[in-house]
Amino acid sequence: MKKRYLSLLLAGVCVAGALSGCGAKTEAPATEEVKAEAEDTAAEDDADAPEESVEEALDVSTGEDTMAASDTHSDFVRVTDYVFEVTFDNYEQYFEDSRAFMSEKYKIGACSSVQNDMIRGRNYDWYYDDSVCFVAHVPATEDRHASVGVVTGAGLTAEQVLSGEEHDIYKILPYGTLDGINDEGLCININVVNFGEKGEFVMRTEDTSDDVAPLAVPRLLLDKAGNIEEAVAMLKEMDIYSLGKGNEAHYMLSGKTSATDDTYKCVVIELIPDENKHYQISVVDKFVGDMPIMTNFHLTGYDGTMESLTEHPMGLERYEILVKNYGMSDTIPGMQDLMKKVYFTRNYDLYSDNWWYSDMAKSANLTMADRGAACLNGDPANAGAYEAQIRTEMADYLNRSRSDKDKSWHTVHTSVFDCEKNELYMTSQEGAIVYHFGLDSRID
Repeated sequence: MKKRYLSLLLAGVCVAGALSGCGAKTEAPATEEVKAEAEDTAAEDDADAPEESVEEALDVSTGEDTMAASDTHSDFVRVTDYVFEVTFDNYEQYFEDSRAFMSEKYKIGACSSVQNDMIRGRNYDWYYDDSVCFVAHVPATEDRHASVGVVTGAGLTAEQVLSGEEHDIYKILPYGTLDGINDEGLCININVVNFGEKGEFVMRTEDTSDDVAPLAVPRLLLDKAGNIEEAVAMLKEMDIYSLGKGNEAHYMLSGKTSATDDTYKCVVIELIPDENKHYQISVVDKFVGDMPIMTNFHLTGYDGTMESLTEHPMGLERYEILVKNYGMSDTIPGMQDLMKKVYFTRNYDLYSDNWWYSDMAKSANLTMADRGAACLNGDPANAGAYEAQIRTEMADYLNRSRSDKDKSWHTVHTSVFDCEKNELYMTSQEGAIVYHFGLDSRID
């Protein structure tokens, strides 16, 4: 069972090819009505789940809103059908277990992230299925910072969480934190980046005894680092292994500059391969237009020029949407509205001004003959077939089928962090309700 659920955790944060972009909610008829039903409707089991997943769910008729605590976590408290709140402790003893499994090098991913002064916004996209995400609180100890963050992709349904079964994945769940903030205001999230033909890179050394999975980095930094200087020093001591061609990671960090300098700053950590394909850490603190924006599929201007952005064309439309509307993100509600503009379901609406096509086409070799007619290889004759593909995706999403083999995608969660108060505002599955959390508990 352990390997199965660990596999789901890592597979659940995979970004596969071009469908990994972030989008904005569609304006097609009935979308809002259907979305409003999403958090109140029990869905079918995932047809792609391993055969034993249903049987191992055990008693799913509990009806309770909590699942009993263990030595590594508190009760799981249901916020919605797709969000649970939990406090983790004593999980460090299982780091070796998480590291050993993650060495199988499953893919990781995420989508758009933006920093505006002391406000961070990020979207995470994945399949539209039954799996839940967790708002994870971690209390402070003598050698660990308190934090709150979001874990998505464990592959567990609400029924499984409430069943009373103590799934082995709970022991390492904190190491699946995709974004979070700690008690010193250090905020971090992970995105995938694509080096394309550059191929995979390897660790900085040949010693694999202390390698670190890219997905575990946010948790390690949240626990131990209190500022940017400390976080970068930690990163330089880690051997972060590659997940293979096209699925390397990068990170957005914001926090106090150092223990002696309270100036709040934002940086992006790019792991740039050298001629031997051993990565070198590049700390990006200058951004095009002075706008800290990090999306997947391309580097984040690590040399401060637009050329480094255009090297990997997929996702550029999404980046441009964030640049164009960056000014609205200077408040918590404004940042939430900005992230809505890049909800994944915007990918299904060819006639939206916020629609992007290169992510959806699984190719950068694509042009727009006119609005609503995307043409592979610049050939207008391909427009009809491509539009039909998008319409099929939209129909699947509106059908709200969570068990189709060819799943549609959506934004699983949106996190907006108040980096001054160390608080999280979280939205689930492109919904209208915003849930507000402090470091140790839900606020409202």
